[in-house]
Amino acid sequence: MNHRLRRVAPLAILAALAGAWLRGVTGARVPLGVVVITLDTTRADRLSAYGYLDASMPALERLARDGVVFDQATSVAPLTLPAHASLFTGLFPPGHGVHDNAGQALSASHTTLAETLQARSFRTGAFVGSAVLSADRGLTQGFDSYRSELSPDQHATDTRQRRADDVVDDALRWLDDIGRARFLLWVHLYDPHRPYDPPEPYRSMYTDPYIGEIAFADAQIGRVLTALDQHALLENTIVVVAGDHGESLGEHGERDHGIFVYESTLRVPLIIRVPGGPRGRIGEVVRLIDVMPTLLDLLSVSGPRMDGVSLVGLMDGRDRQLGLEAYSESLYPERFGWSPLRALREGRFKVIEAPRPELYDLERDPFETRNLYDERRPLAEALMRRLAVLRHRDGSADLPGGAGAVVPAHVKERLAALGYAAGGSTATARARTDRGPHRAFSARWGGDRGPRCAFSARWGGDLPDPKDCLVNATPPAVSATLDAESPCAGRAAK
Repeated sequence: MNHRLRRVAPLAILAALAGAWLRGVTGARVPLGVVVITLDTTRADRLSAYGYLDASMPALERLARDGVVFDQATSVAPLTLPAHASLFTGLFPPGHGVHDNAGQALSASHTTLAETLQARSFRTGAFVGSAVLSADRGLTQGFDSYRSELSPDQHATDTRQRRADDVVDDALRWLDDIGRARFLLWVHLYDPHRPYDPPEPYRSMYTDPYIGEIAFADAQIGRVLTALDQHALLENTIVVVAGDHGESLGEHGERDHGIFVYESTLRVPLIIRVPGGPRGRIGEVVRLIDVMPTLLDLLSVSGPRMDGVSLVGLMDGRDRQLGLEAYSESLYPERFGWSPLRALREGRFKVIEAPRPELYDLERDPFETRNLYDERRPLAEALMRRLAVLRHRDGSADLPGGAGAVVPAHVKERLAALGYAAGGSTATARARTDRGPHRAFSARWGGDRGPRCAFSARWGGDLPDPKDCLVNATPPAVSATLDAESPCAGRAAK
């Protein structure tokens, strides 16, 4: 834990204004509690609150009516652990050093939202649905209670994850016990992640099981709202719903998520409901890293240094725009000998740093089908320069549990069961590419999870573009062989 919480004057001023605003509209000094609900693997464009017409999601629709919907919220990575690390520290991945699910845990040197509020006598509880966020991955910092494991009396068809109703059962029991204390409750619902297997009646209600999983998660959000109502807490509690990342669903040749940094995996839902606060929709680009400073602002609490900024001014209309930069990355490909991918979005334009760089105008081309890099080279290069500044701010190698940290064997096994390769660090992958002799690495994925691909890369020189390697419809199970004849090895050698 970082005990050097620094007061930032602008944040303190905004917090005071926010407190005055809340007193004026709710009669309360500041909200009593905060509920953060994170939806794993959830695309914004598959929610009814974002215009999806083929499903009913009444809990999310209720929050959208009563709160502020951010139409262009962006994740920092298409993976669960780095996205949540950013959400709860307000830092981009280069700032906190967590770059994929299978790497190091969040270092205790960083100060989380839970730590900040716990230091101010908030009761803090976290109830998560996946082993990716188990207690040894660094996010327990500041939580009085942190429940991530399946208990004997819960649904045990898949021990790698907990169903949303089991997670919410635990969360509601905790809520019953906290009385009138100020509180932070985090509920993580993993269900929309593969394999899609919604329970009845959602399995029968929806032909698309992915939508069925989201609808089931929505029903569990409804249970949380009902419990808050029953405890007379809802009208004095901030509720945040955020996606950690999306799902490709076959777009750009990727079945799931984790490799590419297109909008299908980076654009996420974000809804913030403040009791008695503003309502509406905001089309400005915002980031997951902005959630923590926004909550601290609303609570009149000072916090540590963060990359994110408060969105309160956007929410109440004092700010028309903030001009935020949305940095995202996927370093997970390096574990397989592919090039990493990084992206930067400013307004309507988004650049992707890759062996073949890409630039998209998301206003005219929201599905990222027309690469404008050559046509708009001066703009693209300006964005690339800014991206370089953000990506080189990584001080994690100097921190305990930084880039060189060894991942425990039991963590590797658990993540491999979920389809996330943990066979070597990204630092090791980069080191291998810096030496000869040239040889080829290829792996045929098998099993039931992860990105659909078969790939190979020649060690030495530049790493291949993941886009060249996502050519097979078989998902991963990490079985690797040397294969100098594979198509990707040939491309990588050119």
